[in-house]
Amino acid sequence: MLQDIRDKSQGIVVKIIVGFIIVTFALFGVDALVQSFNSSDTVAEVDGVEISRTQMLQGAETQRRQLISMMGGQVNPALLEDNLLQRRALEELIQRVVLANQAQGLGLGVSDEQVNAYLLQAEQFQTDGQFDQNKYLNFIRSLGFTPLAFKERIKQDVLIQQPRNAIAGSEFVLPYQVDSVAKLQSQQRSYDYVSFSLASESENTSVTEAELQAYYEANKDNFKTPEQVKVDYVVVSSADFYGKVNVTDAELQDAYQASIAGLAQEERSASHILIETSDRSDADAQKRVEEIQEKLNAGEAFADLAATYSDDIGSKDDGGNLGYVEKGTIDQAFDDALFSMQKDEVKTVKTQFGYHIIKLDDITQPDVPSFASLEADLKQKLLDDKARDALLTAHEDITDLAYASDKLDAIAKEYGVDILQTAYFGRDGGSDEVSSNPSVIAAAFDVPVLEDGQNSNLIELNEDQVVVIHLNDHKPESFQSYEETKEQVASIVVQNKAVESLRAKAEAAKNAESTVWSSVTDAQRGQDEMTSLAFSLPHPDGQPVVAIKGLSNGDLALIRLNKVAIGEEVAPDEQQQLAYERYLNQTQATLSTQGLQDFLKNNAKIER
Repeated sequence: MLQDIRDKSQGIVVKIIVGFIIVTFALFGVDALVQSFNSSDTVAEVDGVEISRTQMLQGAETQRRQLISMMGGQVNPALLEDNLLQRRALEELIQRVVLANQAQGLGLGVSDEQVNAYLLQAEQFQTDGQFDQNKYLNFIRSLGFTPLAFKERIKQDVLIQQPRNAIAGSEFVLPYQVDSVAKLQSQQRSYDYVSFSLASESENTSVTEAELQAYYEANKDNFKTPEQVKVDYVVVSSADFYGKVNVTDAELQDAYQASIAGLAQEERSASHILIETSDRSDADAQKRVEEIQEKLNAGEAFADLAATYSDDIGSKDDGGNLGYVEKGTIDQAFDDALFSMQKDEVKTVKTQFGYHIIKLDDITQPDVPSFASLEADLKQKLLDDKARDALLTAHEDITDLAYASDKLDAIAKEYGVDILQTAYFGRDGGSDEVSSNPSVIAAAFDVPVLEDGQNSNLIELNEDQVVVIHLNDHKPESFQSYEETKEQVASIVVQNKAVESLRAKAEAAKNAESTVWSSVTDAQRGQDEMTSLAFSLPHPDGQPVVAIKGLSNGDLALIRLNKVAIGEEVAPDEQQQLAYERYLNQTQATLSTQGLQDFLKNNAKIER
């Protein structure tokens, strides 16, 4: 199939088109070409600024990738449907244009140097504190941007953020606001309560067949078998490219050197005697060195001579011991001498500090694995990386093959993979790796696959696998029969009757003298679920406030709020006060920013 495409690319018409593309690339770049094909395809206009369909589709794709990146397999497939993503992307683009127009109207701007500085300093693009080009490119690729488009996006982000920062910076919090929050936080409530168990009531609740059938007929729409699809699919993996890549000996050697470069270096334990030249002449210093060397030759201990003669007060009382050092950590001349010596050898060297009489005490050699011991792992890693790169390069060809046909055979044949099939699954996904993937689910129920019978676009399962799907069968949504749902209906009807019964009992208990109340005094906010319900009631005004509330487990609670103690405590300490101030400041800044955005949007001329 790919060969057919290559063969057909030799025609004169294709050559003219390709020539046009090359000239456009050379003169204006990729973005100019994209705009040339889409400049008239406008989906919205904001105060004279056009938003193209391409921008909307790119925004939708970016949102899709962000959702998958943030939520992984937990993302709701409904959030990935094209129509929803495109609507959200268009709204975001409109909002960005409104804010960009405001910033430009205020005379604000952002230079390329500012954008470059921002990118170089961004932590997500750094490795060991340095800008990492590969990490940067992988990140923008994961969002579907080109480097040029990403920089333009960042440039606009920085621009529209300037008015927001100005608003946030102008917000302030008054002391009484902090006091109010502190008082609310320290508020205490005293209440009585009675709980009613739903589980116990359900056990004593009976229902008739007529009640079940009546509920089913009245709520038929709630008992449907959701629509399901079964899809065929092909998975192309990086492993499918192992036979098409190879690793050279030079690459293996480079990988080996890189792997051992980070291992511990050789260390040497040394002692020295320092004869400084700052307070004595060079001749006097040399005479002193000769004197020490004569005593060493006569058998006197190095440590004793260090204690007597050395001007290094940090080591002389420890026999001149410097401990273990790595190459490159001391003065160059000292370093060269030390790492050229044999164990127990003594040498004299002059540095900027004076003369050093050095004794090499010990050498520790790092345990460096041999090339042979690492070769297999290094080769496999290189093969994995190359195969992964080959798969990435093949994305475009796979996409072309999926688009050029309404079947999966061409892809399967080109890459030597099988056409597989899922079981039926609904919009909540299936149980295998493919049918449970949110992007696959969204594609399976999207118009091109579900209604038009087309292949899906290429979908990334992970960095080593991509998949293309095609509809095999579709089961529309259908009603379940009463017999199929009887057990479920019974459970619902029993619970509903039990809740009604509990609510009647709670109402009767409000004023009954036989009611046994449990009391809680001076409860604090967030103490437990019952207390949280008590804090949801209004303040008593002369009489207790009584209400029936539902608990998270289905039980009901009859709560009688008797007293609210207004907190008198201002922020208990400086740290808590700062936390309250930050909370209020952020809340006010968010509200002000949102209010301004709404105002600008409401006053903009927007045509869709």
